[in-house]
Amino acid sequence: MIKLIAFDMDGTLTDTSRMIPAIVNKTLAHYGKGPLPAERILCHVGHGARNLLIGVMEECGFEADIDEIFAYYDSLYDEDPSPLVDPYEGVKEMLAALGEKGVRRVVLSNRPHNQTLLICKGVLGGYLDEVYGQREGIPMKPDPTALHTILRDNGVSEQECLYMGDMHFDVDVAKNAGVRSVGCVWGLGGYEQVKTADFVIQKPLELLDILEK
Repeated sequence: MIKLIAFDMDGTLTDTSRMIPAIVNKTLAHYGKGPLPAERILCHVGHGARNLLIGVMEECGFEADIDEIFAYYDSLYDEDPSPLVDPYEGVKEMLAALGEKGVRRVVLSNRPHNQTLLICKGVLGGYLDEVYGQREGIPMKPDPTALHTILRDNGVSEQECLYMGDMHFDVDVAKNAGVRSVGCVWGLGGYEQVKTADFVIQKPLELLDILEK
């Protein structure tokens, strides 16, 4: 019996394809750089905010102190960017149904913890039980440390958990943690990124069918 499902956030539960380019381009403008097209920014998503910025800086031929740039980028989230974020169609209904079944709903994201909390609260408030963003001293996915922490904190075994995401490292973190994976094709990664998952779904509500199995 599945007691807990952990979810990636960007590209899985929330469509942040408007927000990320907007904030990155505000950061570039602050440093006197012109904007990048959204697709050239989004291709760097998934490996944490600092790696996103490093990739964007390389795209621009821009060299500067990453700590300074990250601090400015992170400060832009204080303005609450959630109006630029939408839950994917069917996500709220899926999460509500899981809650009715007594399944714990947890976000595990490589996005910094403060940003993850802000977005989840603004977009999915009331539909989640716990939120784990990237925290200092804890390796990012696909390292299984954070997922193992979630299991331990909730008293759930690997066999009682699923992990769902839209990128290959979401499939990998599940494998590394010893839990079954669900790949979603509607996010940033597409089918090729998640085709090796234990289950691949086309729409959020299909996750409920997996639970019946």
